[in-house]
Amino acid sequence: MKGIVFTFRNKQKTIRLPAVKRPRLTIKGIASKFGFQTVFVILFLLGLAVGAAGSRGVDDTLGQKLDFLFITNIEARLEMSAFEIFLSCFASYFLFIFAAFLCALSAWGFTAIPLLAIVKGFSVGLSSAVIFAFYKVSGIGFYILIVLPGTVLFLFTLVVYAKASFRLSIRFMRLSLFGCDKEPTLSQGLKTYLKKSAFAFLSSGACAVLDMLLWISFANHFDF
Repeated sequence: MKGIVFTFRNKQKTIRLPAVKRPRLTIKGIASKFGFQTVFVILFLLGLAVGAAGSRGVDDTLGQKLDFLFITNIEARLEMSAFEIFLSCFASYFLFIFAAFLCALSAWGFTAIPLLAIVKGFSVGLSSAVIFAFYKVSGIGFYILIVLPGTVLFLFTLVVYAKASFRLSIRFMRLSLFGCDKEPTLSQGLKTYLKKSAFAFLSSGACAVLDMLLWISFANHFDF
C-alpha cells in the first residue's frame, strides 16, 4: 500500500507519515481464530440431528422419565414453582460446565470435550422433537418463545468455556509428556481459567434465571 505523504512548508524538512496497514482476512487466519468454535458447532448440529431422529421411539412414559434431564413434559413443568424451574434449568446447564471443568484439569480431557457438543446437541434435538411431536403447533411456539432463548445463550457460554477448557487440557498433556510448560506460566494460566470458570457458572445461572422468567411469564398462556 502506498504511503501518504503530508508535506508541511518548513525550511528544514518534510515529514513523511508511515502508511497504515489494514489487517487482511484470510481463510487460514479465520480458521486459526474460529476453528474450534466451528468444529464445536458442527458437532452440536450432528448431535442435534441424532437427537431429533432418536425422538421417534419416545412415548409418553419415557418422555416423563427423560424430563429430569431434558424438557419433554411441559405439564409437569407447569406445576413447578419458580424456584424449582430455576433449579431444574440450572442443573442441566451446570452438568455441562462442570464436565468441561473436570476435563480441563485432566491431561487427556481434551479428547472428551468435543463430546460435550454432541451430547448438548442430542439433548436439544431430542427435547425439541418430542415437544413438537407431543404438542404440535403450541409446542413449536412454546419452544421458540420460552425454551430457545436460554438454550442459545447457554450454547454461546459453553462454546467459549469449552475452548478454554480444551486449551488448558492440552497444556497439561504437554506438561505430562514433555515437561515443556513453565510453572509460573501454567500457574497464571490456571488463574485465568478459574476466572473464566466463575464467569461460566454465573452465565449458566443467568441463563437459568432467563428460563425461569420466561416460564412464569408466558408458559400459562399456551393451551396444552
